[in-house]
Amino acid sequence: MFQIPEAMQSHWNKRGYPKATAADITRLEARFGLSLPAPYVEFVTRFGFVVFDDVPGMRCLFDYTIAFPDRKELRQGDIAFLFEPDRIIKAHHICTTKQAEDEEDEDFPKFPANFLPVGNDAGQGMLLLEMGEHPGRIWYWTAKEWAWGTEDNTWLGFVAEDFQAFIDGLRS
Repeated sequence: MFQIPEAMQSHWNKRGYPKATAADITRLEARFGLSLPAPYVEFVTRFGFVVFDDVPGMRCLFDYTIAFPDRKELRQGDIAFLFEPDRIIKAHHICTTKQAEDEEDEDFPKFPANFLPVGNDAGQGMLLLEMGEHPGRIWYWTAKEWAWGTEDNTWLGFVAEDFQAFIDGLRS
């Protein structure tokens, strides 16, 4: 059971954010050839593709840890909204695929293809749902202009073991 303040749930209900349908889940799973983690599916089918940062008097902060080769840093993020299925597909394509096959664009991919962008902060960062070695883990990626693994685009910040732990760990 997700730990969501009553005021936030009430606000989301009034706003009427779209909820994931069985067809949405099937389409995403077919598109990416995977099963979406149960906590994520439960949240988007029950509460929808919500906007967090429009709830009066509430911020939705989360912590993430970056493991650099010589140290770990704890940082803070602020979730703004969750992506609807079309936006997940589009953001994944844009961030993991060269934009034109005939171009020699060396700035892609932006992050590994086994991560699905499921949400955004108030700036350019994205929440990523891991679909690789540890499916369901939540990561934070600060948008970088360089290809993954080059320049300053060499890390993801670990947020939570799964979507429920992410949601339950949000704070004002």
